Amino acid sequence: MSKNDKNLAINGGKPVTNEKVLIHKPYLDEADFKTVEDTVRSTFISGNGPKCMEFEKKLAEYLGVKHALFTNSCTTALDLAFKVKDFPYGGEVIVPNFTYTSTALGALLNNLKVKLVDVYPDNGNINVTKIEDAINEKTVAIAPVDYSGNPADMDEVNRIAKKYNLYVVHDTAQSIGSFYKGRKTGTLADVSTFSFHGTKNLTTGEGGALVTDDDEIAERVKFMREKGTDKQSFLVDSKDRGFYEYVDIGSSFVQSNVLGALGLTQLEKIDWMNSERKKIASFYIEELKNLPNIKFIRNTEGSKTNWHLFGILVPPAQRYWIMDALRAEGIMSNVHYTPLHRNKFYREMATDEEMKGSMEFFRSLLRLPIYPSLTITEREHVVDATKKVLSAVG
Repeated sequence: MSKNDKNLAINGGKPVTNEKVLIHKPYLDEADFKTVEDTVRSTFISGNGPKCMEFEKKLAEYLGVKHALFTNSCTTALDLAFKVKDFPYGGEVIVPNFTYTSTALGALLNNLKVKLVDVYPDNGNINVTKIEDAINEKTVAIAPVDYSGNPADMDEVNRIAKKYNLYVVHDTAQSIGSFYKGRKTGTLADVSTFSFHGTKNLTTGEGGALVTDDDEIAERVKFMREKGTDKQSFLVDSKDRGFYEYVDIGSSFVQSNVLGALGLTQLEKIDWMNSERKKIASFYIEELKNLPNIKFIRNTEGSKTNWHLFGILVPPAQRYWIMDALRAEGIMSNVHYTPLHRNKFYREMATDEEMKGSMEFFRSLLRLPIYPSLTITEREHVVDATKKVLSAVG
């Protein structure tokens, strides 16, 4: 078969499926629907309510950390992770070039500068061999990212951080339930930040969490996320006082009690949801591994990914044609995402030549659908369409 073959849907042929296989769908069941309804009916729907606090307690237990603080997004959790430290103006934070803007915004929103570091061309995670060259007298922190749920090489990140006395903010937005050398992500840095956005393995629609074993960081973040007030202490501890005090700087980063309830029911099934993703990934790999024009994202040594995303690496010159051809077959493949330095806001920070690993990864990467509610038939459609399209690429 060639790219001009009339059997390809992109050329007018019959598609593998007329029912589009979406790139993502959140997994929600009756337990989720019921807890949301029950919580709304309780009338306690504002921020940081009893369901939120229960979710924090159970999330901390699940991860094996002392403190889990529910926020309205991972972006605000990253903001808080830097806000809490009061680093001097102009300090620098090392950020992998292949990440969502939120990783960098955590530093930028707190008057810090970002130093972009290249990533591995076969998995998109920060290239730890390049970190030390980026460190100078202004460097205050490293913010590694677990791209696609695959943990960064945290032993090496932490070794370098210890050597230079740097703070580590681990962007674990995509990796809840993943393991690195026997430990869950969330336990591998000074602070870790999770996302519960509608696209994530565990979702509350919008939401995130800052997790840490540091008592001082946790205590101050409790104030900062509630507009700098001691409202949480007032809610939990106060018996007589009819008011709370303004004790710090902050903003409104707390989450609705309704979404705290949703977090609880989602957390109860996160291991099952991740196991379903693993089954799908294993099926894809087994069925596609012998195709000549495909590679899979390399997992970090000693890690177990939660399969947040399933990426394939294809010939760069054919990448967009393959994506369009898969879509014509009914499979909603996409590109995810552009390196930071290729975006308008970050364009002056680095060049393609300096970020060769990022560009190689970006130019090859396509996502395939993966989520627990993907049916057996839909999984087979993904495989059939991928085989059909890739067989046409010379």
